[in-house]
Amino acid sequence: MWTSRDLVWYSEQQISRVRVVRRADGYYCQFLVNVERKETHNFEGNVVGIDLGLNAFYTDSNGDVVENPKYLRKSEKRLKKLQRRVSRRYEKGKKPQSNNYHKARKQLARQHLKISRQSYCTMQ
Repeated sequence: MWTSRDLVWYSEQQISRVRVVRRADGYYCQFLVNVERKETHNFEGNVVGIDLGLNAFYTDSNGDVVENPKYLRKSEKRLKKLQRRVSRRYEKGKKPQSNNYHKARKQLARQHLKISRQSYCTMQ
């Protein structure tokens, strides 16, 4: 199993909470670990201030502007198509829905997950 950190380094007393999260592409296990973290910084060179905004993703004190990626706006056409497909496959009053409905629903969920992860990765 691939992890960002191995749990071998932490004792049972350090692990305070475990969550199992279901996403569109599978299940994930999240561990809350109590660890003291100390970082030392050696500041060298110029200091740059960053202003986060709505029109531009950020503007720094040097005047550089990075445009907002707008992942949702760029993928709205695909979302619209998948939502129509789910709606078409749904049969009102029918208790067990068809396999085509569930397949379309999963595709829509994966697209939403992809968009949320793109915007989340940009923020960090």
